Formats: sequence, structure tokens, C-alpha cells
Amino acid sequence: MSEGGTTATHAAHAADRDALLTLLAASSNDGLSPAEAKRRLATYGDNRLPSPPRDPTWRRFLRQFADPLVLTLLVAAAIAVMLGLTATDGGSFFSRYADASAILLIVILNAALGFYQQQRAEQALDALQQLSTPNARVTRGGKTIEVAAWQLVPGDLLLLQAGDAVAADARLIDTIELATEESALTGESVPSSKDAMAYVHPNAPLGDRQTMVYAGTVVVRGKGRALVTDTGAHTELGRIGAMMAQIGHKQTPLEQRLESFGKLVLRVCIALSVVLMVWGLLRPTLLGGPAQPWHTLLLDAVALAVAAIPEGLPAITTITLALGTQRMAKRGAIIRKLPAVETLGAATIVCSDKTGTLTKNEMTVREVYTFGAHYQVTGQGYAPKGEIVDDDGQALSPQQYAPALKHTLATAALCNDARLELDAQSGHYQVVGDPTEGALLTLAAKAGFVQQQVRTQHHPLREIPFDSNRKRMTLLARDAQGHIVAHTKGSVDVLLPRCSHYEIDHGRMPFDDASRARVVAQAEQMSNKALRVLAVCRREQVDTDSDADTIETELTFLGLVAMMDPPRAGVAAAVRTCAQAGIRAVMITGDHPATATAIAQEIGMWSAGDRTMTGTELAQLNDQQLDAQVMKLRVFARTTAAQKLRIVRAFQQRGHVVAMTGDGVNDAPALRTSDIGIAMGQMGTDVARQAADLVLADDDFTTIVAAVREGRAIYRNIQKFIFFLLSANMGLVVAVFTVSFFGTWPPLTPLMVLWINLVTNGLPALALGIDPPDSRLMQQPPRPSNESLMVFRDYLGILYVGGVMGLAAVALFLLSDGDDSSMLHTRALVFSVLALSPLLHALSCRSPILSIMRAKPLISVPLLVAMSISAAIHLVAVLVPALQPVFHTYSPSLREWLWVLGLAAVILPAVEFAKWLNRLRMNALGMGPPASSAGPSSRGR
Repeated sequence: MSEGGTTATHAAHAADRDALLTLLAASSNDGLSPAEAKRRLATYGDNRLPSPPRDPTWRRFLRQFADPLVLTLLVAAAIAVMLGLTATDGGSFFSRYADASAILLIVILNAALGFYQQQRAEQALDALQQLSTPNARVTRGGKTIEVAAWQLVPGDLLLLQAGDAVAADARLIDTIELATEESALTGESVPSSKDAMAYVHPNAPLGDRQTMVYAGTVVVRGKGRALVTDTGAHTELGRIGAMMAQIGHKQTPLEQRLESFGKLVLRVCIALSVVLMVWGLLRPTLLGGPAQPWHTLLLDAVALAVAAIPEGLPAITTITLALGTQRMAKRGAIIRKLPAVETLGAATIVCSDKTGTLTKNEMTVREVYTFGAHYQVTGQGYAPKGEIVDDDGQALSPQQYAPALKHTLATAALCNDARLELDAQSGHYQVVGDPTEGALLTLAAKAGFVQQQVRTQHHPLREIPFDSNRKRMTLLARDAQGHIVAHTKGSVDVLLPRCSHYEIDHGRMPFDDASRARVVAQAEQMSNKALRVLAVCRREQVDTDSDADTIETELTFLGLVAMMDPPRAGVAAAVRTCAQAGIRAVMITGDHPATATAIAQEIGMWSAGDRTMTGTELAQLNDQQLDAQVMKLRVFARTTAAQKLRIVRAFQQRGHVVAMTGDGVNDAPALRTSDIGIAMGQMGTDVARQAADLVLADDDFTTIVAAVREGRAIYRNIQKFIFFLLSANMGLVVAVFTVSFFGTWPPLTPLMVLWINLVTNGLPALALGIDPPDSRLMQQPPRPSNESLMVFRDYLGILYVGGVMGLAAVALFLLSDGDDSSMLHTRALVFSVLALSPLLHALSCRSPILSIMRAKPLISVPLLVAMSISAAIHLVAVLVPALQPVFHTYSPSLREWLWVLGLAAVILPAVEFAKWLNRLRMNALGMGPPASSAGPSSRGR
């Protein structure tokens, strides 16, 4: 053994029990002594999953300021503070530090928003701790005691029975009909039978290790004793947590694009500021005239930097994504990480778990066969709602049931240890016990054979429990006539050889080779549909004192019951929609390959040329071989957590944006590694939900389609408002640069620029961020993963729009009288033109191609409201006397207002003309209008 775990027992599932007891220095009768247990606890540590290291809160908050654009703004604020300290004009404290205060306020608000979102997202590993059970029963010093689960140590003798949560990984010592629910770890939809004496290959996958029980699983039936082999971080659950910790944070495509975009803007901003500063120093030498003070040149450079940086972009992006999450939450999709809204819209691969995601995780009887008669069963899940339908499609009433069918249904209800319960809160039926037996109870209840009522008519006397070796279960009961009848269910291949007769409408008939082959053929036909098939039999006039082998002979075959975990309603339509949208759906499951393939075919996920690969086959491939085959593989079956992770990475290596759905603990590493992890809200574990970016509150796969549509619409809207903000900023840059270039006109102050960027432009940009989606979004393929937010033609459009707005504003200086007072008044008018012109330009940004008169809807109420509010706010800065000294404004005359409005409106015909030229170009190239793009010069992607 090694400190903290039992690395020597990594293949404990294949080890000899006695050898393992010797290795762990443990007793199969007395367990560990209390003193030895205490010593080992000090050596190996608590049976808890380790908490990941976390940076202190102050460091996580300061990290929000590491963005290049934010650092540039901080430098600009520092320069503004320095200029305020050196100012000699005697202005008020506010007027001297207004620019710096405004910049710092924006930076702090953006950092607070980012920090809040990060705090919510950094809980991915916390839920792993919650899966530890509070107590466990062990044998120590020859006595059975109950200890806290965290006190378990390697070598402890763990006692298990139905209903217990397993607290540590343990090798079974002895078992009595033991089965555990392991779907959270393996993805297997049915309980896993356990046998301490079974042979297990050392390389057997997790789901096939019959000799082991694992932390985080639950015992559903039987009893057993197990030797604890691994605790804490060394359990299978702990290894999954370690994989998640190693993965760390992965940037979403939107975060990557915004970071790349921010660096580009920063480089342009610095270059323009340097050019302007150098020009200010060289202008007196080249053109003559007085030299300007260095602090004036520095103020001009700061103003230009503030004008070039879209300060409102982070906040507006965050708010737009937040509003998108609210809309998605109403549809059942809860976003945990804001950028994931957009990422889902870029997904090209959806890797879906089967159990509980594509299927209901509720075993359901689909078909019943009695000799010579075949029935379909309607309804899904454990709700006793449905009908038994004959081959003619007619629903049968209880009075129409044939004797063999009646006896089959009665045996299904009697020979059963499970029970159905109605959850008062959810209104859903749940099974307590084995899901297979729950499916049989539901079948019987649909036909009117309720378990409690049947047991009053057939009084149970003795039960011969299910055994993994015998593969059958029998209940002896006394019927209303006083006869003792054996009711048996079990594996077809085990029970058929024990049957001497079969039942038909008029009594019993002896089995011959032909009739037996007929039943076998029917069972094989059902199995080929990936249905789990059980045989149902009975025997009358038995002796209750006889041994099990005697009772379970000379049986009368009643029927076959075939069941499966059915697909969710609407999943097939959702898969078709994904295909239309250019998204490849792939199934990754821990279930049997035949079952998984059948489900894929039933829901329309399977196409010609698709293949299924098991985890064992996958383990034999190296990364290059997997890369060569991965796009042909539609179903991955019997996979482990590490293999799910490998599959996701294989798709990502081929340039795909991968969405991974899942509900179990075993899905958590792949959920975190994928570009967007999608967890089930109802059936999912806490670990899966915390590791995911998006949680489906209704566990409905169809909700993913709505989320994809929303994600695509959000991305298009982000492109719209980025184009709007950049073109408006370009107008400011052109104006600031032109004014500073000539040097004789009073420059715009940084506060004026910030006011326009944040106050007047912010609301229209936000309104563009919630524009209704285009109806054609889900008929288009996902955008390329390497596509930039803006391309060359978009930047040409930004230059064009910015040039029109900036030059239209500074044209007012040409109309000025030229004296200092007049120039200061003109600057105030230029300020208003630059504030109002973007508001009108926002109308054109709704569509890159269509005229504003052909937009749908014609009037965007949110945009009109935003424009009105922004215009009103700007009027406050212009007309309120108390604010006029701060913003260097005054109350214009009617004639001046007409000039301002006329020059601000120039942008509308200018952009309409550009759109008209773009439509001509697209028509000449035979291209239809695109459903998405950023600006009027878009390339029609």
C-alpha cells in the first residue's frame, strides 16, 4: 500500500480475495481493530475528495484588470490624474478629475461584472464533496458499528444492503443477490449484478467489474460484505475529480475572439495615439506656428485613446449574454457561464449521453409475446398509463385478455420485489428497487393488475430470490381456489429448457422441438431490436417444502416480456433539426453497443456508413488512428470517463466546436473539457451540473435545439452591436484626430468622448443585442471555428461610416467665425453631432443588406426606446446649466439645432447608398441576401 491510497490494489477487481486480505492486513471476520483503523486514518487521511486549490478572492478580483484594453484605460486614467494635478486654470476638483473619474468608474464596473460571473462559475468541484455518504456500517474488532464515511480506511470490512450508498471503493468478499446502481459512473442504464466469486479480467472496463463496488453508487438489492481498497482521492470518483482539476479553464470561442479583437483594437489605439503625439511635436517645425504644451498634446492622445477603445463593449456583451440566458431559462436551459450562450450556437458536434439524455432512464415494456400472439404496449416510463394493443392495432380491454396473457401479467406483478411510488412534488412515478422489476409492475398496472390487489388474490407464501448464477426468481403463492402456484421469471435461455408445456387459450400444450424453436426465434427477434427479453412461467400444484431446483422444473411457458429504456419524446425531431443545422450528433454511452446502436437508429441519429465502437476497441487505438476514424463513428459504447474525455479531444483536434451532454459523475471531465458542457437538471448529478456550462432544467434534448438557435442569434447580434460601436468610435477617432491634426481647433475632452461612448451609444448597442433572430438561422451550417468577429470588408465599412460621421461633425468648424469663443461653441455643437449621429446609424445596423424600410419588424420598439432615452440623456448634458461647465456645453439656438440634426442625419443616406451597392454586388455574383453579418460592407457570409 502507498500513503493516501492503495496503489498496489489498482486491479483489486481481478485479485484473489484471500491474497487481497493478506495484502491489506485485514480479517474477513473481525475486520480491523479500532486502534489499527485509527492508525490507518492518520496514515491515509480522511475518506474525502480533496478540495482544489483556490486563489484568494482579492487575486481573482485583480485578475479582472489584466485585459489589455482595461490596462490601457487605466494608463489613460493615470495620465488624466497627472494632468489634473498639473492644471493651473483653478477649476473645481470635479472638473479637474472628471475624465479620470469617469474612466476609473467604467473600469471598476466592468471588473465587478466579470468577477461576479467568475465567482458563480468556480464551483465545478464543490459538488463532488456532496456525494460522500454521511455514515457507513463496518465490522471492527468483531463488532458491527456505524462510523462516519470520512473515517473509512483501506482494509475496513464494509457491510452493504439494499438502499445503502457505497462510501468507498471496495472488493466484495461475499454477496447474496447483490446489485448496485452505477449509471452515474458507468452510464449503464440497468443495475449491475455483483458476484464476489466471479472471474474478472484485469483490464475489464469499470462496468464489467462484478467483484467491486464503488464510491458514489447505490445498492439496489441484495446484501454483501466488501473490503475497502481505496478511499478519498484514490477512488474512481476521486480520479474523475483529479481529471477535472487538471483540465482547468478553457476559453470559449467568443472569449477567444473578443480577446483577439481587443488586442487588435489596442494596437490600433496605441498607433494612432503615438502618431498624433508625434505630429503635435513636429507640426510647428513642418508647418510653422506656435508649439503646443506637452500636457495639451498628451491630453489629445488620451482623448484619442479613449475614443478608439470601445469602453462599453465588455459591459454590453455581458448584459446581452445575460438577457439571452433569461430567455433561454424560460425554455428550460439554464446558463451557468455567460459566454456559453454564444458557444452553443457555434457547435458542430453534439456528443450526447444515452441514458437519461436521449432516453428517459426508465425501463419500459414495449412488447409482450404469448404462444401464437404478439402484443404492443403503449406508454413510457413508470406511469401506469398505456394500453395493450394486438397485431390488428386494437387496444384490448381486460375482458379481451387471453388466459396466457392474464397469467403473464399476474406473474409480472407477483414475482416482483419492487414497488411504484408517486412523487407528490413532481407528480412522476418512481420505482423503488430494480428498474426491470419496476417496468414489469408498470406493465401489469396498465392492464389493471395492480400489485397490491393481485397479492390479495394470490397470497404469497415463499420466495426463491433472483440469483446471478440461476438467472431466475420464483414466488410461491396460494390462489383463490387454494392451489399453490409457482410464478417464475428469468432469462429465456435458462427458463425455456425447464418448461415442459406452453399455455394457449384452451389449456396447456406439450413443448416439442418446433414450438420451442418458435419461442426462441421470437426471443431472438426481440433481442435484435435491442430489447431486454424475460421469460414468464408458472407451475401449479407445487409443494412449498420442495427445493428450488425441483419447484422450477416442469414449468408452463406463459410468455415473453421485452423492454427497453425508451427515447425521450421529441428527440428524433431534435436530431433532425441538428442535422439541418449542420450539427453532427454522436452518442457516447456506457451501455451495451447493441442497445446504443438500436436507440441511435430509432431516433434517426444513424446514417449509412456509420459505425459503433466499444471502449475496449477504442483503448486499442492510438491518437492518430482515432483521428482517422472519429468522423465515421456515430456510437461509442461501454466507454469510461477517460475515454469520453479522449473522444471530445479527438473531435476538437479536427477543429470542431464540441458540445457534450451528460448526467453522471463519469461525464464531468468531458463536460468541462468540451467547448460547452450540457448537464441534465433533473436526472443529473450535482457533479455534472456544476461542471457544465448549461443545464437543461427539463432534461429535454429538444431544449438544446432552442438553445442553439438562441446562441446563433446572440452571436449575430453581438456582431451587429460591435459594428455599431466600432463605427461610432471611428467617428470619434476621425473627429479627434482631424481636430488635433489641424491644431487650431479646440479638441474634444476625454469626458466628452466617454460620454458619447458609454451614455449615448450604450443603450442603442444593447437594443441591437436583443434584436429578434433571423428565421433562417437553423437552416445554415455553423460558422467556421476560426471565423473572426470582423473581417476586412467589415473594417472597410467601419472606416466608411466613421469617416462620414466624423467629417460631418468637424465640418462645423469650417462654418465657425474663427475666434476663440466661437470655436468653443462650435466644439459643443460637434459634441452633439457625434452623440446623435450614432443613434440614427443604429437603425441601419439592424440589417447589413436590407434597407431600413424593409427591416422585419419595421419598427424595433426596444431600439426606438433606447434611441429616445440616449437622446434625452444627451440633452441633459447640453441644457442643464449645472452640467454645462462640466461638459463645456451651452444651449444652442434653433438654427444651430437644425445644423446639428442635419449633419447627424447625413449618415442615413450614406449607409443606405452603401447597402444599395452591396445588393448590386451580391446580385451580380448570384448570391442571396445573407441571414447574418456585421456591417453594411459585409461579405455575405
